[in-house]
Amino acid sequence: MPKIQTITLGCRFNFYETEVAKSIVERLEPEDNVVIVNTCAVTHEAERQSKQAVRKAVRENPGAKVIVTGCAATTAKDYFDELDGVIVIENSKKSNPKSYSMIPHKALNISCKNKMDINESDELFANRVRAFLPIQNGCNHFCTYCIVPYTRGRSVSVPLDVIIRRVNHLISIGFKEVVLSGIDITSYKYEDIALAGVIKGILTLTSLERLRISSLDPAGVDETLLDIITSEPRVMPHFHLSIQSGDNDVLKAMRRRHTREDVIKLCSSILEKRPEVVFGSDFIAGFPTETEAMFESTLKLVDEARLSLLHVFPFSPRAGTVAAQMIQLPRKAIHERAKRLREESKQAKSKLLRSIVGTQITGMVEKTENGIAYGKTNSFIPFTTPSPLEPRTVINGTIIGVDDECLKITIT
Repeated sequence: MPKIQTITLGCRFNFYETEVAKSIVERLEPEDNVVIVNTCAVTHEAERQSKQAVRKAVRENPGAKVIVTGCAATTAKDYFDELDGVIVIENSKKSNPKSYSMIPHKALNISCKNKMDINESDELFANRVRAFLPIQNGCNHFCTYCIVPYTRGRSVSVPLDVIIRRVNHLISIGFKEVVLSGIDITSYKYEDIALAGVIKGILTLTSLERLRISSLDPAGVDETLLDIITSEPRVMPHFHLSIQSGDNDVLKAMRRRHTREDVIKLCSSILEKRPEVVFGSDFIAGFPTETEAMFESTLKLVDEARLSLLHVFPFSPRAGTVAAQMIQLPRKAIHERAKRLREESKQAKSKLLRSIVGTQITGMVEKTENGIAYGKTNSFIPFTTPSPLEPRTVINGTIIGVDDECLKITIT
């Protein structure tokens, strides 16, 4: 068994924080085996899965120290405290080396290894082809279904000079692609700089080849941000939009800040300037107050906004949120709607893939197995090509077919 194992649930932001936690523990040189479980609590179901993952880690790793951190370590701290062999580190403390002092370890000089050293460690994302870079944490919006503002606090942004330094460090250790991440990155604000300023700063002040942007709140995309993401080729043409519903009444009940018309207008504006863009999106099926007609509006939005890569979540009430106090729909109806929405997503993705066969694409290799290279296009669509290429190799190719939702490419 590896000395240190990691299990990550939830958002991309968690993947970065898992890497930081792993790096801290590695520097401690633990005397025991360690399993780090970075949990999620965005829904009741996510917390249940987090508890399940921790119990499994304890069961399958007898004698190991199991570190539980992440959002569920805050919302379900009492539960995890009762488990033998578990060390709970609350979400707000998981990037602080001093929080791990209870692990039996050899190294005694961890106090001189400050947080900045960890965030700029060569060890972060050592086994990945792209690096995640958090520029913001927390959220100010308090959507009625969401516990995140309570587990991560209000929005806090990383200074631009720190972001630039970290990007340059990632470039220096071989990364060609960096993913800007956060809980709500469109709310980024440091002094007078907003998200568009961060993107412009990175592209102006570094030699980064490829910049990818994580989930965007449609309400946070202003004209300045829209201009830079549609005019700069180094910004990858894949945008994941946090939409949640295609019905205005449901969006209002969710306390979202956009309408279905806003989403359609935003997607149309982006595609008009960059036709190669592919949209991903988050949707919640079966939110309280959602009628069949309202759900049908969500199904229609997939086509109207030309969405292709959906993450569909059946609604589950999160204790402590407003939505948990609303009259709930039957679980059977919720899961049936989630199934229909996933099928709509599958058809939309299939339509997209068929439409681009024969076109030229650019992508980056993630791994090679048995002489076949696997990777993602700039638009974040999986591809394969019969060439034993090294990870992080950027290729240009022609799409010659589709195999099980994966593009088949010939390098040109």
